[in-house]
Amino acid sequence: MTSSEQDFLEKIEKHKGIIFKISKMYMHEKDDRDDLFQEITYQVWKAYPSFRGQSEFSTWLYRIALNTAIIFLKSEK
Repeated sequence: MTSSEQDFLEKIEKHKGIIFKISKMYMHEKDDRDDLFQEITYQVWKAYPSFRGQSEFSTWLYRIALNTAIIFLKSEK
């Protein structure tokens, strides 16, 4: 595992509460929450190389999680 991957996993572990909170706000069923949690984590991983550190990681994560949840909700309808 590379240091970048390890750093990402540590940050996700530290801030997973944000992802849980948004998943719970947007999805009522446990399976849907789990799917959304996974999708948010995937989207954050894809965007992680572009994280420049100009803001807190938690702020950056929150924006991606929120946008992903909105798109996920629209696709469910």
